[in-house]
Amino acid sequence: MKLNTIWPFIGVVSLAGVLAAPAAHAADGNAGTGLYLGGSVSFSHASDLGSKIDPSLASQGYNSSSSADSWNTNGSLRLGYQFTPNFALEGTYDNVGNMGVQSALSSPADTASGNWKSYGLGLHALGIVPIDPQWSVYGRLGVEQWHTSLNLNSNVGGPTSLSNSDNSTSLALGAGVSYALTRNVDATAELIHYTHVGDPASTGRTGLNQFSLGLRYHFQ
Repeated sequence: MKLNTIWPFIGVVSLAGVLAAPAAHAADGNAGTGLYLGGSVSFSHASDLGSKIDPSLASQGYNSSSSADSWNTNGSLRLGYQFTPNFALEGTYDNVGNMGVQSALSSPADTASGNWKSYGLGLHALGIVPIDPQWSVYGRLGVEQWHTSLNLNSNVGGPTSLSNSDNSTSLALGAGVSYALTRNVDATAELIHYTHVGDPASTGRTGLNQFSLGLRYHFQ
């Protein structure tokens, strides 16, 4: 199944998890509530990023044909509070890191290279449905504030030199599964879609898909 065909499904799962939370019951009573801290390795995918950068270069007077990395691996952090076994709020930090960019310019004639990078801070709601004392599934719905930058410089001493940055706000939709390794520690696997990252006029704007594997520690 293509990624762009599963996001409506993920959106439904996210909303269903939040709406179903009051009706669901944890298999082990109130265990799992309280403050927790999570970290993960995140694999970020921005499809056709080069073609998203070209319109932003055109708006700055560059006629270009660009290519860019599609994947990068970085870390993410989560600080959350689980109010009930079925509902939590998280403050999030996500780092896409550097995506390499190569541009061939015809006006002015030049070749340039650089990077596109972004990091985000967010607030997300989780609707959690415990399956048994160890397994749970959850949906994620939130907003993320991204800071994105695009830097390009000539490879041959030509006229190209730009360094742009901007902020953008994105919707976050995701679904995941958690497994309780101990009473305090969960392992997680999750897929999240961010609707847009970057600014179309200054850095290029793209959707971002992120798959993560992580651990959470519950202070209880």
